[in-house]
Amino acid sequence: MKIKTKLYLGFIAIICLLMFFGTSVLYIFNQQRDNISEVVTENYERVRLANEIKYITEATATNIREVLLAAPGEVSEDQIQLIRDYRREATVAIDALQYTAKEDTLILVSSIRLLNSEYDSRIEFILDQSHGLTFSGLNEFSPQEREVVELNNEIRQALITEIDAFTLAEEESMDLALLESEQTYQNAISIFTTLAVISILFVIGISLSVTRSINRSINKVRSVMTTIGDHTTGKLPRIDVRRKDEIGDIAKAYNHMAASLEQITEKEKQLNDSLISDNWIKTEYAKIADSLQGVQELKRFEELFLENIAPTVKAVFGVFYLKEEGNILRKQASYATEDEVIGEETIKLGQGLVGQCAANNKVMHLENLPSDYIATTSGLGKAQPTSLILLPIEFDRGVIGVLELAKFEPFTPLQVELLEQISQSIGVSINQILNHIKISDLLAESQMTTEELQSQSEELQQQQEELKSINEKLHEQYKKSDEKTKELEQIKLDLEEKNRNIELSSKYKSEFLANMSHELRTPLNSILILSQLLHENEKGNLTKDQVEHAETIYTSGKDLLELINDILDLSKIESGKIDVYAEEVEIKDVKAFVKRQFSPIAKQKGLDFNISIHPGTPRSVLTDDQRLKQILKNLLSNAFKFTTVGSVEFFVKREEMGSDSNLVFSVKDTGIGISNEKQLAIFEAFYQGDGTTTRKYGGTGLGLSISRELAQLLGGSIEVQSKEGEGSTFTLYLPNSCENTDDLFIDFGKAAVTNESEITNEESLSREEPEQEKAQQVDFEKIKSNKPLENKRVLIVDDDMRNVFALTTVLENHQMKVLFAENGKEAIEMLEEYQDIDIVLMDIMMPIMDGYEAMKEIRKKECFKELPIIALTAKAMKHDKAKCIEAGASDYISKPVDKEQLLSLMKVWVYQLEGV
Repeated sequence: MKIKTKLYLGFIAIICLLMFFGTSVLYIFNQQRDNISEVVTENYERVRLANEIKYITEATATNIREVLLAAPGEVSEDQIQLIRDYRREATVAIDALQYTAKEDTLILVSSIRLLNSEYDSRIEFILDQSHGLTFSGLNEFSPQEREVVELNNEIRQALITEIDAFTLAEEESMDLALLESEQTYQNAISIFTTLAVISILFVIGISLSVTRSINRSINKVRSVMTTIGDHTTGKLPRIDVRRKDEIGDIAKAYNHMAASLEQITEKEKQLNDSLISDNWIKTEYAKIADSLQGVQELKRFEELFLENIAPTVKAVFGVFYLKEEGNILRKQASYATEDEVIGEETIKLGQGLVGQCAANNKVMHLENLPSDYIATTSGLGKAQPTSLILLPIEFDRGVIGVLELAKFEPFTPLQVELLEQISQSIGVSINQILNHIKISDLLAESQMTTEELQSQSEELQQQQEELKSINEKLHEQYKKSDEKTKELEQIKLDLEEKNRNIELSSKYKSEFLANMSHELRTPLNSILILSQLLHENEKGNLTKDQVEHAETIYTSGKDLLELINDILDLSKIESGKIDVYAEEVEIKDVKAFVKRQFSPIAKQKGLDFNISIHPGTPRSVLTDDQRLKQILKNLLSNAFKFTTVGSVEFFVKREEMGSDSNLVFSVKDTGIGISNEKQLAIFEAFYQGDGTTTRKYGGTGLGLSISRELAQLLGGSIEVQSKEGEGSTFTLYLPNSCENTDDLFIDFGKAAVTNESEITNEESLSREEPEQEKAQQVDFEKIKSNKPLENKRVLIVDDDMRNVFALTTVLENHQMKVLFAENGKEAIEMLEEYQDIDIVLMDIMMPIMDGYEAMKEIRKKECFKELPIIALTAKAMKHDKAKCIEAGASDYISKPVDKEQLLSLMKVWVYQLEGV
């Protein structure tokens, strides 16, 4: 269908729409007339209200008359109430009338309201007087009362007159509104008819005009589009868009299409240029790589590299530097220059542009070099390069060398990209050559060793006939020396594989230690708790032997716990996961710790235990308090273990070693001593002087190994002096980093403690805390130690029934109400069922839902935000406490659980929640 036909049909549709519009207007006029009728209805409503007021007023007058004419005692309360109801209705009607009245009748409404109010007061007066009448009829009124009644009639009459006036005014307004509405309707009909005729004529004229205009625009668009084939350049003709109709849209679409075609053509050109550039880079890269293929000598490799890369990028100078030990860059090869004239032989990392390029591992590109920077010569003359580029040679995320090039003109982006790609990949080849050199050196050493072995075998063959067969076997091995190169290559691959395996095993080592801790600590938790309960024998129903057996079980469990802790400590040290926290440790605190820990042992074994601090010893030392005491504890424990008679001495002194100062902690005993050949071996892990099953002294052989590693972490060392059968002296050397050298003790004589009867109460209160994660800080000052846990409800969440049984026994002995769940999901269900739970003991490793997830879900519920949750875990690895607290735990304690510590911690959180 042609556009002209479509337009004609469109115009016909417009005419139809105009006719529809006319019909709509007529409908609107009818609606207007209806609205006017509604206005009239409002007038009618006001007239009705006025008539209602008039009726109520007359009804009131009738009832008042009956009251006045009634005999004494005949006026009922109902009749009086009816009159008063009439007056209220009249007031309500007047209010409605005033709300709907127009401005021209408001004065009449106000007059009606005023007269009605006065009439109400007169009626009330009459009603009030009617209760006191003792006579019959109106004739008995006093003159004043009669005057009131007559005045009331006058007011009523005036009210009726005003109401009639208001009614007349409203009726006249209604008539006028009807007349005006009819006249308006007739005028609208005439105007609409005239406009409709004019509109139709106007639309027809516009249609003819638009049709001719569209034809002209289409011809213009056609003339432009037919000339596209005549344009052979990248630019296409455009249509001048001045219209905002369909033809204008066609022109815009054409112009957009032309612009898109131009962009596509440009992108194709850029893509073609990019492909050419990539092809050039790959071709040149392949040429250079092919020229270097098979070169195994480092210097020759670098010279060939410069000889190929410099002409490729049109460089006139080139220097290659290789990184050596000590952060030194040494010049290995140069291009188009004499070595002794251009380029430094050695450059430190960070020195100059070359050193800075290596230090930053970034490409440096400089333009407009100074005229005296460098010059190149030929048979015809000399000139100065103006552009310089330095590129780091990378391997395994590190810089192993630097390439420096210079040229007369600037480096193009294509040349820079080629140089960057080559500098990033050439490091692999250089590293292979270095590895090949190392392997060659190893082969040379191997060959030398082979020759020496051959010479020795010949001598042995001449000296000892019985070794002939062995020499023949060695001779066969010598024949295979040519295969050593391949074997070494295989060894290299095997070493790389082993390194990967070691990294993988190291990755799983921490998790293995955590799982091992869990598997060992979980049953040990039940053993320690139950054996302690049996040993305490609170009910007194066990025999003395049974109590001793329980004590033996408990002691053995504690020994096993110490073994677990030693193994974990050694593993943490070996994996570098032990953190050292330096603080100022006072020497008097160290002395108190040693005295407190080992005085009872000395008394039990009947040994003299002497503690002395030499003059000149600093008051404090800057080190890790926990690790220092752990080392001293291990050294003193060994001293008491291997000493049966005599004494053990502990002393501290300051020792000058040249310009440095050390703090010396020594432990001297009169024990069994150590032979010279064993004095180094005792520091190896699991070493025992007597390795037989019948050895006299127990232990795991880990204490000294751990102590040596911890001493190194603290920046010190441990030495031993010993003579078998006479005793040993172990000395810990720590760097003295405190300047305060005031003497601590003027008299440092021996402090014999053999005869001491007991440790003072003050010392016992300052005992060192157990070596485990400390509890989260809370307000302990508000908690009294003797607060009972009686009738408190606790929820134990643990999938190990042995732990549940052990903990339940302890808690029920303290009259607590115990509930338990086997996993986190059951724990949440129990909390929702029992709203009076005071505290939760949450295990971590459980099926279905573990402790971490359970605590997170519990903390999501508003009602459990403040519920105390103590995490119990057999995993004792680094960050376990932080992970528990982050998951929502209030506090943390590791298994095996110390009964008294657990009860104290529960009291802290239960009574803190109550605001104690």
